[in-house]
Amino acid sequence: MNIKASQGRVLCVDDEPNITRSLRWLLQKDFTVEVAGSGAEGLEKIRQGDFDVVVSDQRMPGMMGSEFLREVRKVSPRTMRILLTGYSDLQAILRSVNEGEVFRFINKPWITAELIKVVGEAAHIARTQPGKVAPVEPEEDLTFGDSMLVVDDDPNVSALITEAIGNGAQVSYARDVAEAVAAFDREDIGIIVSNMRVASVDATRMLKLIKQQHPDIVAVVYTDSSDAVDVIGLINQAQIFRFLPKPMKPTMLRLALAAAASKRRQLKSDPGQQQRHAVEALSDEQRRSLVRDVEQVARASAPRGGQAGSLLQRLGGGLLRMLGRAREPA
Repeated sequence: MNIKASQGRVLCVDDEPNITRSLRWLLQKDFTVEVAGSGAEGLEKIRQGDFDVVVSDQRMPGMMGSEFLREVRKVSPRTMRILLTGYSDLQAILRSVNEGEVFRFINKPWITAELIKVVGEAAHIARTQPGKVAPVEPEEDLTFGDSMLVVDDDPNVSALITEAIGNGAQVSYARDVAEAVAAFDREDIGIIVSNMRVASVDATRMLKLIKQQHPDIVAVVYTDSSDAVDVIGLINQAQIFRFLPKPMKPTMLRLALAAAASKRRQLKSDPGQQQRHAVEALSDEQRRSLVRDVEQVARASAPRGGQAGSLLQRLGGGLLRMLGRAREPA
């Protein structure tokens, strides 16, 4: 992507003057940069001006970065939101996902080239795809117009889903990665709801592969893991829409799925908005590696004998659909 980054207007927010000085120095060669020393000051600047990108630190007195980005999302939803954070504060990371809908996490200390690249991508998206980016109101509607795929081997999850949403959606269930991949061969999936580990297997690489090709699919992920590295990876590489800790309560799940349904409708009505949920680009080798890993895990988890032949055939079709390709006629 050839980005004219100089056209971006960026607000950097941090309570440490040396950090804002560093960010200004790094970014002002390519962007118009303003800085703020607190979340409150940052919000005042947002209200007064039109920014393409906000880069905020997480740990600030008075108003944490996750809280600040939540307010930015309300005041200026077209502004792309980036959070500077460490790996230590998982709850803040989850809040910034669920309430601030961040575009990317950047770890501190940052890598200069990565920082400039991510800000440039965000500014380009904000300028080319501003659209009508009204914040999603999860309570407004619980109508699901698309198929929802739930990926989990826990038999209690189906009862929890039913309690949360009733019969408002066409729901399919996959007990392992093989069934999840195969489901793509026969259904148009709009929302995917998945545990991070399914049948003792890491499901995150499957989620990353799906979102590489299908930014219009809205993903809700839950886990009892406390590994912030995994969570950050899922945001940057899979653009998870909501991230829920286990054990889940029906009310919490209902709100997350209602918001997911609203977001899905928004993306379908205005396909240009899909760029605002683009994931980190992969090299050809990284992409091939991801495909190989998902295929190996799926085939390893497929049953032997009985219905295995049919499932293995659908696995091939499901992988092709995940990659945005149609199955060739027999």
